[in-house]
Amino acid sequence: MPVPATSPFAALSRRRFLALTGGVALGATVLSACGSGGGAGGDQIDFWGAFASKDIENYFAQHFIDGYNDSAGADALPLKMTVKQIDTLDRLTQTAVASGSGPDIVTTTGPAQTLSYVSNGNLRPLDEYVEKFGWQDSFLPWALDVGRVDGKLYSLPSNFETMAVYFNPRTLEDNGWTAPTTLAEFEALCADAKGKGLTPVGAGNAEWKPASEWHVTWVWNAFAGPEALYQALTGKLRWTDPVFVDSIALLKGWFDKGWFGGSTDRYFTNKFTTIYEDLASGGTALFFNGGWTFTEIGAYFGEAAGNDAPWDWAPLPTLRDGVPAGVYPLSVGMAASVNKDCAQPADAAAVLDFLLARPQSQFASLAATGLPPSPVKVTEQDFPADTDPRVKRQYLQLSQAQHIGYTTWTFWPPKSDTYIYEELEKVLVGQVSPAEYCAGLDKLFQEELKAGSLPPIPAPQGA
Repeated sequence: MPVPATSPFAALSRRRFLALTGGVALGATVLSACGSGGGAGGDQIDFWGAFASKDIENYFAQHFIDGYNDSAGADALPLKMTVKQIDTLDRLTQTAVASGSGPDIVTTTGPAQTLSYVSNGNLRPLDEYVEKFGWQDSFLPWALDVGRVDGKLYSLPSNFETMAVYFNPRTLEDNGWTAPTTLAEFEALCADAKGKGLTPVGAGNAEWKPASEWHVTWVWNAFAGPEALYQALTGKLRWTDPVFVDSIALLKGWFDKGWFGGSTDRYFTNKFTTIYEDLASGGTALFFNGGWTFTEIGAYFGEAAGNDAPWDWAPLPTLRDGVPAGVYPLSVGMAASVNKDCAQPADAAAVLDFLLARPQSQFASLAATGLPPSPVKVTEQDFPADTDPRVKRQYLQLSQAQHIGYTTWTFWPPKSDTYIYEELEKVLVGQVSPAEYCAGLDKLFQEELKAGSLPPIPAPQGA
């Protein structure tokens, strides 16, 4: 499903892509309150929801729609949900908002798309509700910064994830390896695995071409580091800087050695099912992927797959001196805003608060459906008892992380993001050098920077 750079879906994560195409039974919930309710001065707030499974639709209706109505009070407008098609809702919302009608609550695929709504004057600032609802205390410190444009708050992130390295602990133990924490450990493991006939790193983009940007993302965060990325994303450092060129050269060298996907040729034909199967069977050592892995990996490990293979994850290795350990690249897949034409903005803000600012309901939904939570502050007590401990550990560590990094699909402007994964293929096959690749990105990025197309960039320190 190649997505045009001009499409609002250009920055979709693999999780959202699979939801749109029916590839997995997970919910990609797109939330929009219809202007015929609160927006037009009616007696209810109509809500559009789109789901990839009936189970998730039922869960959302019971715990969020009914939950809001049961708790909002007699003076609040009731919330009503109408279910729409997941593959058309975003386009319908854009069209309606552009015409001056449509949803009271505008949900986008993240900061970059939110920026386009702000630039068109479609959204209402939310600053007056921050103190009223205590959002500065409910959300992680960077979360409100992600939604600010020119100093005003226009959106709240409605989910967040990170990238990590996934593996079969038995495979590592049998070969005397541990999850790598440094460049030397990573390269030693890859060399040993290759020598033993294993695939060091599971990788492929046959089903989803933007998968290539996952590798650029984690290598830039682990080698260049969050501070250098922040400087470049805010226009203070060029993408031609050696730290970025060297990162791509390092990645290219690993591909040349056959460490990723078995070979460069196989990378372009490898499918995710094969990667997970090889990870479970011990044929693949490591898999660098996003938090959406949690909704996919269970089908290949343990009782569901008819085997006894275990799985686990670890933070990304640190690939260069000076880059802090424990960098967590931040992925924000969706954000929620209020339409400027909303007639009842206080009611819409109350809906946002109920849907996004309550940690116990967010992490109960994660445990029950696999939907990523909003970036609220969380303690161990906020997780349901039946939460997978590996999932709990990742979200606890992510919420407490001291070093937040940047995923390309969240924080790069749309044309630059598309360039990153499309042009990387030319690097991998030797048609373009790492230096030429970074120079091409820099030229395009500077154009988007000048045009004001950059989404909000939170500072790299602190979560």
